[in-house]
Amino acid sequence: MKLQLNDIAMEVETLGVGKPIVLLHGLGLNHTIWQNIAGLYKEQAQFILPDLRGHGGSQLGAANETIEQYAEDIRELLDKLKLEKVLLGGHSMGGYVALAFAEKYPERLTSLVMIATNAGPDSDARKAQRLQEVENIKATGTSEFAETLSLKLSDRSFVQATSREMISQTDPDGLCNAIVAISRRPDRLHVLAEFKAPFLVAAGAEDLIVPQAAARMMAHANPQAKFVVVPEVGHMPMLAAPRALGALLIVMAG
Repeated sequence: MKLQLNDIAMEVETLGVGKPIVLLHGLGLNHTIWQNIAGLYKEQAQFILPDLRGHGGSQLGAANETIEQYAEDIRELLDKLKLEKVLLGGHSMGGYVALAFAEKYPERLTSLVMIATNAGPDSDARKAQRLQEVENIKATGTSEFAETLSLKLSDRSFVQATSREMISQTDPDGLCNAIVAISRRPDRLHVLAEFKAPFLVAAGAEDLIVPQAAARMMAHANPQAKFVVVPEVGHMPMLAAPRALGALLIVMAG
């Protein structure tokens, strides 16, 4: 369904009944990456699956190249759906958005789940690399970026193919806005250190994008944190191991 927010129409899928779980996808992807999990566990929770601004079926609107804007979109989404408190889970870029949300609206969260993501900022070298990616996308479109990124996400052909198709079909302006926003994100490790509700860090054992050390650092920031390594998967555990990751989400939802 489409929901009208402040300056965009946001595509959102809801599925299931029970405690609300909001899941945020990563760069160039869309809400459909969560459908396997939602289908498996819809009897145990209500899944709210939005497309982030400029991704999937959601408009880009007056985008300002900040992670904080995506977080405000999620706050407005919860208000529209009259959801006072939710479990918020974020994958990769979605984790950056979830952290920005947790920093500003911790009272809206029953728990936080960080999936194949990290709390630190980009290095100067990585920032420069991202800005070059933006220039390449503006010059040649999304296909080359989609091909390169999909090969890093997983060694499983079906995950690569699914990811490649999603990324290549993402609005180039939406993709560029997100890449710049990611490059500008601040260090938010302190948000996890100060977070009062339960939170989980889930890492893929074979993740080539977010090393386990970076994921483990998030868990070490707070004694309440749980740290789980999902075996035999890379950066996309929701596609490669939906039953295992979904079970973790259900436990965290209570």
